[in-house]
Amino acid sequence: MKRFLSSLFFSVAFIWVAVVFFEVDTEVVYVLFVLSLMLVGMAIIAGLFIAPLVKMIRRRKSEHLLTEIFNANNAQKDSREPPETSD
Repeated sequence: MKRFLSSLFFSVAFIWVAVVFFEVDTEVVYVLFVLSLMLVGMAIIAGLFIAPLVKMIRRRKSEHLLTEIFNANNAQKDSREPPETSD
């Protein structure tokens, strides 16, 4: 919460300085704000679509690798001959 309030304060101060001292039109600041919100929204939507795909790809590779290791260990256990007992 502290970081959010700090970033909010500095953002407002930056915009205020731009409008007052550098005579930037408030319409330009408004357009920048709206386009920034659109960019953040598109990034969130892209993340929502890409995250399941990445999760599926990572799961498939890890399951495949673990399956190979498990099968290799079982093959080694099966290939070992039982020890001979001497009477």
